[in-house]
Amino acid sequence: MKILKAHQMAEVDRLTTERFHIPSILLMENAGRAVTDELERVCPDLSQKKVLVICGTGNNGGDGLVVARHLVSRGFRPEVWILGDPSRFRGDALANWQIFQQLEVPFKVLSDTRQRNRLLGRTRPPEVIIDALFGTGLSKPIGADLRRAVDWVNSARNRSLIMSVDIPSGIFADSAEVPGPAIQADHTVTFTAPKPALIFPPAADRAGKVTVAPIGSPLSLLDHPDYGMELVDSALVRRVLPARRRDSHKGSYGHVFALAGSSDKSGAALMTGIAALRSGAGLVTLMLPVSLRKYLIGKVPEIMCVWLPETGDGTSDASAGPRVLEQLSQADVVVIGPGLSTNPSTRQLVRQTVRKAPVPVILDADGINAFAGSPEALVNEQGHPIAITPHPGEMARLLGRKIAGIQRSRLQTAQEFSRTRGMFTVLKGFQTVVGTPGGRLLINPTGNPGMATGGTGDILAGMAGRFAAAWKLSGSAPESLGDYLAAAVHLHGLAGDLAAARKGEEGLAAMDLVDHLPGAFATVGRK
Repeated sequence: MKILKAHQMAEVDRLTTERFHIPSILLMENAGRAVTDELERVCPDLSQKKVLVICGTGNNGGDGLVVARHLVSRGFRPEVWILGDPSRFRGDALANWQIFQQLEVPFKVLSDTRQRNRLLGRTRPPEVIIDALFGTGLSKPIGADLRRAVDWVNSARNRSLIMSVDIPSGIFADSAEVPGPAIQADHTVTFTAPKPALIFPPAADRAGKVTVAPIGSPLSLLDHPDYGMELVDSALVRRVLPARRRDSHKGSYGHVFALAGSSDKSGAALMTGIAALRSGAGLVTLMLPVSLRKYLIGKVPEIMCVWLPETGDGTSDASAGPRVLEQLSQADVVVIGPGLSTNPSTRQLVRQTVRKAPVPVILDADGINAFAGSPEALVNEQGHPIAITPHPGEMARLLGRKIAGIQRSRLQTAQEFSRTRGMFTVLKGFQTVVGTPGGRLLINPTGNPGMATGGTGDILAGMAGRFAAAWKLSGSAPESLGDYLAAAVHLHGLAGDLAAARKGEEGLAAMDLVDHLPGAFATVGRK
């Protein structure tokens, strides 16, 4: 689902009319109807409640007037307040103001600040408030003249349902920040596509539950190369993982190899392998230090193992390079890093394998740390794609920056690194973001704080490997690998949400995600 900035949304609206000859007033009509439909859905006893529609004098106010008119046509009796001078209505908003005045609907024009504040001081908020004061065109904070009105609406939150039209009044469509007074909505009905402020907190926290309503713009208008920010959803997962064919076999679903583990971190390798297997890989092989053989042999009978020469620290040794590359001739993808350690010889093995791997590479954890401060060395000489899956600390080490700086600019960091290095970046954390070489940013909404525990990254690495194998076998375009990685991230977070719903966030462990992967697949409709 595309995420559109304010100017992109305006462009879609303009082209809807100019190219497809759909009148803009029809878009406003559809917007108002969509809000009314959602209001009836979330408030089935609406006929028993008082409804107030608060309108500004721009297009958002025009939407609000349409809402009021549709409420009237459905037998409700809303009240309307115009917070401004109606002579400022223009275009479609003006046309709807002229239509509205012909209805027998009580309304008040409150253009004078003192008059408005006196009314607010003696009026008890009704059970339902529709916020149509300011929309995506707001470019400066709400001033003192309207602050009292915003505070009055917000004071009613404990007893009133507050629904915002397109975006809560007071926030800027393109910003995650809250620049001043802003409505705190319970629900927001936005049109055509979500805006950045509805996705990224703290602004997104003002929106409540967000519903995206189509209002008539052809979907082809959203398929524009400049509209590169997307919200990952179930439809994307279904698109990249069609139902399994009845005549398929284990080779149909990819062979995931993982260069992972060390004497101190064998669990990381196992979790990576199990996650790849349980997320649908046909075959999984772990490449491990030989001393782990006595501990792991047969531990998970479905997983195959290749035993490698090791260092004195119990980590895979650089001398294993030729054997690793020989084994990868059987692979569809290789995951490198979980539990490997940063032993110098092991780092050498990682760099050598990334450079010469005959298959796509998923680089995680110590695989990324092997390139700390040297991102220019991240190259595959065979031309196969590389995807890194860092948490902010690993990304900071890779780029030689501070973690705080990475966190402040997560989107820009993922996008810039992916573009300049020609690889895929899965920057983990709250709202994990997937960056692609083509500049796309895919934002994941699933997941919860309970997943902030050791091992969940290893689970994601295994899942990313399985989905990268699916991409390779699909023959899809190189850029589309980002969709497959985003699907893995989405299901990973969804499994975490299902696990948290059952066990609570505090008690969550990484393997709980694996247990809930079947439920995650079922939830998105991939049986």
